[in-house]
Amino acid sequence: MLMTKEKPNVKESLLWKNTASALVGSARRMFMAEVVELLGWGGQRYVEKTFGWDRKTIRKGQQERDAGEPALDGRCRSGRKKAEEHCPRLLDDIVDILDTTGQTDPTFRSTRIYTPITAREVRRRLLEQKGYTDSQLIGERSLRTKLNMLGYRPQRIRKCKPHKRLPETDAIFEEIHRVNAQADEQPGVLRLSLDTKTTVKVGAFSRGGKSRCPQPACDHDFDAKCTLTPFGILLPK
Repeated sequence: MLMTKEKPNVKESLLWKNTASALVGSARRMFMAEVVELLGWGGQRYVEKTFGWDRKTIRKGQQERDAGEPALDGRCRSGRKKAEEHCPRLLDDIVDILDTTGQTDPTFRSTRIYTPITAREVRRRLLEQKGYTDSQLIGERSLRTKLNMLGYRPQRIRKCKPHKRLPETDAIFEEIHRVNAQADEQPGVLRLSLDTKTTVKVGAFSRGGKSRCPQPACDHDFDAKCTLTPFGILLPK
C-alpha cells in the first residue's frame, strides 16, 4: 500500500520515467532513489510495478546518495581493450614511421605536413621495421582509425597551378614577334620553327598485347634499346 500525502499524477509519472530513461549509470540510480524517497513508504513497490524499476538498482542508488560518491560498476571492465594497451609502443612507432616521410607544402602557403603513405604501407613497415607479428598487430582498417585519431587524415592534394600569363612572359613574346618581323623583312634570312615532344622509349613494349611489329611485345617496360625525341621543323614562310 502506498502511503503518501498525494498520489502522483500522470504527468509526473511520465516525467520520472522519461528522465530515468535518459540518464545512465550512477546518475540514473541516484535519480531513482530520489523518486522513491519523495514517494515515501511503499515507493519501491510502486515504481517497480508502475515503471518496472529494479529494487536492487534503487538500493544501490540510495547507498550512492548516502555515501556522496558513485559506486564502481562493471562498465569499466566490459568491452574490448584498445590495441595500445596490448602494444604500449604502437602509437609511438606509428608516429616515428610517419614523421620520417613527412613533406612540407610545396606552395608554402600552409604549415601542413603531407605524408605520402597509406595505412597498408604503415602496417607493412611496422611488421618489417618495428618487429611486430601479424597476429599481434591490428588490421588495416583499425590502423586507419588510429591514424585518424593521431591527426593523420587522407586528403586530396591539389597540384600547383602555374601562372598562365605573367608580365615577363608577355615581354618575351613581344621580343620574339619583333625579331621575327625583322627576319621576315630581310631576304637573306631563313626562319625555322622547331617543336619537340616528350621523349619516348624504343623497344618491344606492350601495347594491349600487340606490337607494331610482327614479333610479340614484352609484358613490361624492360631496358629500352634507345630513346627518341620526336620533333618537327616548320618553315613559317
